[in-house]
Amino acid sequence: MLTDIDRAIELLKDDSITTSEIQQATGIELKALTEARATKNVSKFVNNLKYSEVISLADCFNDLQINYLNENDDNDFYKFVIRMGDWFDESIGIQTEYYHSDEGLDDDLMVATAIQTLNDISTHNKSIMLDLYFSYCRDEQNMM
Repeated sequence: MLTDIDRAIELLKDDSITTSEIQQATGIELKALTEARATKNVSKFVNNLKYSEVISLADCFNDLQINYLNENDDNDFYKFVIRMGDWFDESIGIQTEYYHSDEGLDDDLMVATAIQTLNDISTHNKSIMLDLYFSYCRDEQNMM
């Protein structure tokens, strides 16, 4: 899993996107971006940025990743997000059914609420969804 700083550094090292495109997406000064790439000391540049600038670079990196996956892999990322949403909905429904059943536990409804919170957090954070997607694509190698 990449941190926001890692994502920002990777974006600035990526030659497939121009400094002008990065500037348009992030609002970071073009001259500073050009100098950072020219010195090849991108890490130092990123470490000296404001938090909001690092986040905008990381978000741009995420957008590029998502667009690439959807364009080149038959909308796989989009399909994964839909599948995860369905799983969250199903899990919430199951917990709610448990709560109302004879074998239900007092905290089953609280578990449903926690699952909903996980759904809200993950679907609103591109970095988390990308991490989950890449974890999903590893073919269960960590499960055995």
